[in-house]
Amino acid sequence: MSRTTPLIASVCYVRHAVGEPQACARFVSDIFGLQRVADQDGELAFRSDDRFRTVSLSRDQDDGASVGIEVWDDAALQEISERLRGHGFAARPATPAECRRRYVQTALLADDVSGNRIDLVTRPARSGRRYFPPRDAGIVEFQGVGLRSTDHVRDLAFWRLLGAEVTDRVGDIAYLRIDKLHHRIALYPSRRNGLLYAAFEVEALDQIMQNSYFMQDNQVKIVQGPGRQSASRQIFLHVEGPDGLMLSYVNGMAEVGGEPRPARQFPRTATSLCNWGSESKGVPELSAQHQPNGRQA
Repeated sequence: MSRTTPLIASVCYVRHAVGEPQACARFVSDIFGLQRVADQDGELAFRSDDRFRTVSLSRDQDDGASVGIEVWDDAALQEISERLRGHGFAARPATPAECRRRYVQTALLADDVSGNRIDLVTRPARSGRRYFPPRDAGIVEFQGVGLRSTDHVRDLAFWRLLGAEVTDRVGDIAYLRIDKLHHRIALYPSRRNGLLYAAFEVEALDQIMQNSYFMQDNQVKIVQGPGRQSASRQIFLHVEGPDGLMLSYVNGMAEVGGEPRPARQFPRTATSLCNWGSESKGVPELSAQHQPNGRQA
């Protein structure tokens, strides 16, 4: 019997392994504008919407970095497990302690080919209390992630097994959708793996600009933006805190509906990455000149 619901529903959290948890925590809360919540098992946790937490920080290099993907239900989790193992991907059930640490009911802990850790989880905890940040940055929800990929062909195969589809490409950068939005996940060819950025939706363009001025006033590094992606029409501002922790304010991503269409191919040029003319400062994966495989962009 074929499924009538998708396998995955959302990108629900990110977990960072950092060398300076307290400095990063001050940046995430006081500067970027997320609400700090109760810590657990040495992790510092933060909210951005009605979920119990969407960002965690830890010193644990072995089990302190991953991206949480909400799975539709236990039947979908079982189907994903069979799909991944059938195609040779590493995946194992999480222990009860690992589920508690992630605030979820059940989980399958998987790795893509690049070695990015992906937590496939059911029933991530929601908060019964209103989201209340320490400063009004205009954040309304956790929107999605950018991931570094050392093998974009096989990493795409991993995400397709979960039901994600390529909406568009800029060079070999792939934008993946799992719902009506243009993308929730972006894969960036790189010489190393790991989380590139976590993106948070704000109310409007006004908040993008206000946060840009706030970062300049507080001498926070703006990696790129304000800008607009050509493919998704999303307005963005990438900022960097301690330990290279990159977070993004975003707004206005296009929705993809109607009849299915093939993924569009954009050249890897500065205007494809940002048609407002902003260029990346010091992050090669966001640059038009980045060629991790030695090929022409």
